[in-house]
Amino acid sequence: MRVAVLVHWNEGEDSGVFKKIVSQVRTWKIQGIQTSVHIVSREGNFDAWQRHLGDHLLTFHYYRRVTRFRAWKEAVDTIFAQEPDLVYHRYDLYMPSIGDLAKRLPLVLEINTDDLKEYCLSRGLRCWYNRLTRGLLLHKVAGMVFVTHELSQLPHFARFRKPFTVIGNGIALQDYPLLPPPNTQVPRLVFVGTGNQPWQGIDKVLQLAQHFPRWHFDLVGPSPDQIKQILPNVFVYGRLSQKEYEPILERAHVALGSLALHRNGMEEGSPLKVREYLAYGLPVIIGYKDTDFSSDVPFILRLPNSENNIKTNLSVIETFVYRWMNQRVPREAIAHLDVKVKESRRIAFFQEMLKKRC
Repeated sequence: MRVAVLVHWNEGEDSGVFKKIVSQVRTWKIQGIQTSVHIVSREGNFDAWQRHLGDHLLTFHYYRRVTRFRAWKEAVDTIFAQEPDLVYHRYDLYMPSIGDLAKRLPLVLEINTDDLKEYCLSRGLRCWYNRLTRGLLLHKVAGMVFVTHELSQLPHFARFRKPFTVIGNGIALQDYPLLPPPNTQVPRLVFVGTGNQPWQGIDKVLQLAQHFPRWHFDLVGPSPDQIKQILPNVFVYGRLSQKEYEPILERAHVALGSLALHRNGMEEGSPLKVREYLAYGLPVIIGYKDTDFSSDVPFILRLPNSENNIKTNLSVIETFVYRWMNQRVPREAIAHLDVKVKESRRIAFFQEMLKKRC
């Protein structure tokens, strides 16, 4: 099978999406899939992509809105010239060239978010452009891969009646060492994310820090100016590379995932950063249902998905943290998150799509 991957992405090699794409392509190659990766980006430096993907990679750079349309067309024309069996596209804003692609080749979309909500978080043309054009692509695609069950059930996806599967985000477990538990008596919690996304719940991390002044809290990603009140027990590092933040994770007893997904109107997630925490062996506190853990597991504390989930569960959080002070999550407990397992399911779905075209 020959698969062309088409992605619009502007972040570097420490982003979860970058790591996911690289691990997917690497796994597909092992499983005998011939893959080409077409990256459309406003960032002119593709060195990291080239280093990891080499001959599999084709890049298309744009500067402004006009050149963005041209970059997409060039990427699509390159795919047409390659004549792959199937195209896998990380769902993005509609481009006319993508519509042409879906007419001529089996196109499978990866759906990572509720686009109607996300593109309308800020007012502007992007929201209305997406609302007006999304159907031009969705009714033409061969199938969809959703990262959560909740997304697959949204009416504005389900109404197109396309074949679909649900595959939560995975991780290449072999790339992550199981970190030893820290030999310290004072609890240390870590959060890796950004400070500009309300659903991540940075303010709730600060609530925890305020209630437990003896505990230490490390925030990786947010900058100091994004934190309204920096407490004495809160340490803000800003954006770090994986190599830089790995020692911070090694010092931590427990990691914090998103605590306010309700602000985004969602109940379920499979975030890449939580998979990374677990791969390193850290137990996790989250505020939503995880796609890959349908029942409770001892190493994930799932709080209610509500505004007051910290204030009303302080004793539960305290018990969980002290229980996991000198433990790590066993690798066998998260084996189903491995990229090899995930990509076997994805490839099987691709094969189903191709059989239906015959």
